[in-house]
Amino acid sequence: MALTTGIITNTGTAPATNLVMNIDNDNLSFSSTVVYHVYVWNNVVSKSLVYANLLNINANTSQIINLNIAGNTSYEVQFLVNGQVPTDTVITVFGTDSSGNVIHYQNVLNTELTSIAQLNP
Repeated sequence: MALTTGIITNTGTAPATNLVMNIDNDNLSFSSTVVYHVYVWNNVVSKSLVYANLLNINANTSQIINLNIAGNTSYEVQFLVNGQVPTDTVITVFGTDSSGNVIHYQNVLNTELTSIAQLNP
């Protein structure tokens, strides 16, 4: 199942410099595979793929990924989760400032991710 955060606006007095993705596989027996794509928009309003990766998340483990998104006016993260029980893989996304503080209006919890037909290329 493919999921997206939707476009997150990254402007104002304290824009995010980093994006933190927390990926947690709560299944006790089966691993899952997560493909993620991170897109950014700059002042020209052009969508650019800046990060793409495939991760294997073992049973009952987590991965925390921290990526630089400084200088972009918006960003979006898309995920594709596969495995025996993909719904046991819980994902959250947070924008953080240069000191690592969470920007609360830039957080997307697992229940707030939107289903999409497929990952964008």
